[in-house]
Amino acid sequence: MKLSVLLVPVLGLSLSACAMQSGDFPSLAKRPYEDDPAIEEMVPTPAPEITALPADLGNAVSAAIRQSNMAHQAFLGSLPSARQRVLAAQGAAPSSESWVVAQMELSSLEMDRSPSVSALADMDLLYRQRLSDEVEGAQPGGAALVAESRDKIESQVASQQREIESLRSRLR
Repeated sequence: MKLSVLLVPVLGLSLSACAMQSGDFPSLAKRPYEDDPAIEEMVPTPAPEITALPADLGNAVSAAIRQSNMAHQAFLGSLPSARQRVLAAQGAAPSSESWVVAQMELSSLEMDRSPSVSALADMDLLYRQRLSDEVEGAQPGGAALVAESRDKIESQVASQQREIESLRSRLR
């Protein structure tokens, strides 16, 4: 109680100092040198961003995308069979024949998706390299283009992972 009685006047006095209007404060108006065109010339204009990747980088990105797309199609082709086997093994004892067959189907799905995971790792390397090149002076924008393609591959890999985890959770 004594603390709150003392706290109110102290806070009131400290806040009143913030509201003081008297004093010689600097003006916020523009200074004459702030309109100097020579200063504006000193500020570098950013380089235009590229809209297409250099040939070697573009080829590497395209190859990773093709690899991931092919693996994703193989994964999607194997998925119905794996779902069927997992549903048949749901509730079965571990090491039973249906459980083992379902586990083999899940392993097959993992094998089908491994090129997508590898393509994602390749894209990570390409992205880091392009970022490094841009820091060292390469024309900006390439890293953003690589990132867009990388995100597409990452989306495929994440989708595959969700499917596998969903199926695997049914076998526990």
